[in-house]
Amino acid sequence: MKDYQKVVLYVYPRVEKILRDFDGMICALAFTFGESGGRCAERIAEYIGAKQNFMYLREIVDEITANLSREERYLLEYKYFRRKRMLEGEFCGYALDCNERTYFRRQARLAEKLNALFLQKGLNEQWFNECFGWVRFMQTARENVRLRGDADWTDKRRVKSLICTNSRARKGA
Repeated sequence: MKDYQKVVLYVYPRVEKILRDFDGMICALAFTFGESGGRCAERIAEYIGAKQNFMYLREIVDEITANLSREERYLLEYKYFRRKRMLEGEFCGYALDCNERTYFRRQARLAEKLNALFLQKGLNEQWFNECFGWVRFMQTARENVRLRGDADWTDKRRVKSLICTNSRARKGA
């Protein structure tokens, strides 16, 4: 899975807040008196464009996740989204019927599948750069994923231990 795809998945649960933040910035710019009217209008247009890009991102990720199996949605939720309401709601008591080694294999297969689905929907690196190249926190997030991996995102979120029903590795198999 590419770094920009990981960023999309990590940011996805925060899109609603991001959209509200853009609304606030647009309203604040409308009442800014320190800039020329033309420059203020340009910035408002940029923010509206960014907001539309985030709305499109949310729509596409919603489509992708709607077509995943329950296990794949759980793997995605557990690794990337970590939404408390989902982990304690829809996936409350959910346990994978595998050992931890198999869990990592399944995550790798899901990453390959998501990569293909992202590309199929047109969410390639060029798209990411065109839509979010100027959005500083998206570029910072991509740089952090590239340099430090996933730890920056997962360590700050609520931790729920992985439950595997077959936690003992097979001996002699």
